[in-house]
Amino acid sequence: MTLTIRPPGDAGDRDFIRDLNARLTGVIEAPAHSREEVVSFQERFTAAWEDEAGDSATFIAASQDGERLGYINVRGSTDEIADERCGYIALLAVVAHAEGEGVGQSLLEAAETWSRQMGFRRLALDVFASNHRGLRFYEKSGFQPETIRVIKQL
Repeated sequence: MTLTIRPPGDAGDRDFIRDLNARLTGVIEAPAHSREEVVSFQERFTAAWEDEAGDSATFIAASQDGERLGYINVRGSTDEIADERCGYIALLAVVAHAEGEGVGQSLLEAAETWSRQMGFRRLALDVFASNHRGLRFYEKSGFQPETIRVIKQL
């Protein structure tokens, strides 16, 4: 599949990103949180970086005919172990019918390129434990687990 990877350019891109929130929340099982809390979190999280510039970038993957197939948001963060700046993938989402077609990999490569251009030596991300497909994808792409966050409801 031939793709174009580009920055967002119009309100249609913003709507596309927001519309994928439902897909993202669909793979989240957060035992200490209600479904409403998960959905609210995803909406707040997406809205928080929509208008950011400078130390973050968003890339849209589109087919040859312009159909939006996925997006990734990457930003500067801190690697607390090395105490240095690193890249951090905040979100990566692909439409269902494009899964397994190389869209996610192309977006990941764009995030890696951006991170290298920013001078970062590492790229990190968080993935929900219930997102088994995402975990396999990231591990296949060279990411390795370093920490596991556990939580309980009181």
